Amino acid sequence: MDEIVNDEQLNKWFSTYGVITAERILGKLNITLPHDELLSAIKSPFSFYHSLLRIPLKNVLNGIVLQQANDYHLYVQKLFIDYLLSGESSKSEDSQGASTRESMENERAQLVILGENFHKLQLKQNEVIAKSQQFLRTIASAWKNAFESSLSAVSTTLKNKGFENKKSQVRQGMNQALIFCDYVKAESMGNQYLFVEEFNKELNIPLTEELKDKLIGNMDEMLKIIIAFDDEVRPLVEETDEMAEQARAFRTQFYDTILRVNELIQLLPDYKVNPEQDAINREPLYFDRTLGEA
Repeated sequence: MDEIVNDEQLNKWFSTYGVITAERILGKLNITLPHDELLSAIKSPFSFYHSLLRIPLKNVLNGIVLQQANDYHLYVQKLFIDYLLSGESSKSEDSQGASTRESMENERAQLVILGENFHKLQLKQNEVIAKSQQFLRTIASAWKNAFESSLSAVSTTLKNKGFENKKSQVRQGMNQALIFCDYVKAESMGNQYLFVEEFNKELNIPLTEELKDKLIGNMDEMLKIIIAFDDEVRPLVEETDEMAEQARAFRTQFYDTILRVNELIQLLPDYKVNPEQDAINREPLYFDRTLGEA
């Protein structure tokens, strides 16, 4: 899970917009946490909840970048529409500005190809979202069932040992461990008891080696899902990372096209952009065009 911490592009955006979005995403996965636990869960890089959120949050961020690219695309299309409607493009080859008009036509042709490829990426984004949603619903459903089963087993074990902790307190302890214990790392180092020790910070009961073993066994099904999650989700992570890179590339290409086309328009002696209409066309473009960049 270390790569979550290093995903600076996602973290920058998430720090501003993420809490509400995270709550909604977990809600769609039928996972509800108290507000204080939610805040801790989404901030802790060790949290299984954080891991569940990673791909949906990337999809949201990629969608925003794609929308920015689309806004640039629409704007440059409007530049060409106004240019074509003016009749400037139909002037004879021997009239002033012929080479500039030829360059404009080349830009228009390139824009058509760029737009077609961009549309393919938009369709791919929809496929990635659908695929990731199906995967996460399946994982979240299995994990939630395993969590509730573990909760009942742990509660029964504690009761049989003479402890009187309420089930709600046991639930809090399990969430505490899920949020703050990097179980994947602990298990790989042969120290899976760290999970039980983190769990016990909420309950404060005397732990024997026998009880630790019993509690780990009670939570075995849930912990196996956590261990397997990173490997299972890796192909989707790679796909969303590739999508992010392509979305940023299209946003840059459309932006650069706007700059080139505006420079060419300035070279046309008899054609001027309507400043009032252009101001209206530019209104959707007032956004952070570095969003998603490191």
